[in-house]
Amino acid sequence: MVSNLKIPILEELVPGGFAYGQLLLVVYDPDSLWYETSLTMAAQSVRSGVRVEYHAYEHLPDKIREAFVSLGLNVKELEEEDKLRILDSYTVQTGLGSAEKRSKSKLPIQPLKLSESSIEWAQLMKAGIPEVDKRWLHIDDNTCIQLQYNDEKTVMTFTRTRIPSWVRARETTIINSLVNGITSESFYKQYLTLYDGIIDFKNQEKEELEHVVRVRLLRGRSCDSRWHRIKILDTGEVALVK
Repeated sequence: MVSNLKIPILEELVPGGFAYGQLLLVVYDPDSLWYETSLTMAAQSVRSGVRVEYHAYEHLPDKIREAFVSLGLNVKELEEEDKLRILDSYTVQTGLGSAEKRSKSKLPIQPLKLSESSIEWAQLMKAGIPEVDKRWLHIDDNTCIQLQYNDEKTVMTFTRTRIPSWVRARETTIINSLVNGITSESFYKQYLTLYDGIIDFKNQEKEELEHVVRVRLLRGRSCDSRWHRIKILDTGEVALVK
């Protein structure tokens, strides 16, 4: 794995930063700031020179583009230069069209029914990953949308048998995301064992509602596992409260 991948916000909680080729999971409450933070992570990463894939399961791709523009990105230019990819697994869910294919990736967009892509992924691994598709930061807005199209066993098997080797071969760090409390307890416990790191986003009530984040676990590494406050700035970006 290639080291020194800086993931905005999270890097401040992990001495030495992250590495390319890691599989991370965000577990988040639905009223947390995960979505806004995911956009901030992507925008700040691109500005620092990291190539980013943002995988839209729960939001219209053009809404995500609008959000990036409001955060100061020249989205059209970045997509043309293949520094930012917005992968569309949302449009097909509406039944009103097929997923858009603006990305310059040589890889197909993963279908919602995982059984339809398992063999294809195995073939791609044998053929080898093109250099253009290596060393990205990949962020899912809501990976658990997969559970609306696949049962828990299928998601578990696919994540266990396909994703880790795919992540390593691509030298790409993937951040999957799971809404807290929507799966069976058995699935949840087993699913967490598949990841190199687990990050939590939630709210907590004190004198006022606080949005907080922590790095619960980063296997083989030290990290600051305390809860830290985050907030939305006037720019629309999310930041740690010092």
